[in-house]
Amino acid sequence: MSKVKFRHTTQTSRELRRIAEREAGRQARQKSIDAFWALTPEKRAQIMADNEAFKRINKNGITLEDLRNAEDQGRRDGYRIGKEETLIICYAAFILALHELHGFDSDKCREVLNLADEKVTYTLTSADAIREVYDEIGLTLNFGEDMPGERVQDKGD
Repeated sequence: MSKVKFRHTTQTSRELRRIAEREAGRQARQKSIDAFWALTPEKRAQIMADNEAFKRINKNGITLEDLRNAEDQGRRDGYRIGKEETLIICYAAFILALHELHGFDSDKCREVLNLADEKVTYTLTSADAIREVYDEIGLTLNFGEDMPGERVQDKGD
């Protein structure tokens, strides 16, 4: 049987530097894109006319607006699908936990999840909900960073 080696949980200065470089590059690219879209339509058209990549894209009948609209639509669709998938798995997990821990039947599970859904839908902010959990029940919710242990703890822990 081979030994299992665990990687250090802390990052080396080299890794941190590379992360910082990637983030700086991403921010610079985003700043450049934002500056481009802040230009007047005439200036953007002139830049696109002078750029070989834009010439090749436009030759096929695709405009920069088409690309931007497709990117925005993809982002919206991805966000919606991700949100729905996350909620579905959370609701399923809550139902299974209620059933396993407390023997809840389908009626009780539906009642609890519908009330939870109402809280999610009509709570003003997540900070309000977290504060209410802390004040009324005495639990702390910790989702700030990847941490070992439980995300839900007594406020004394």
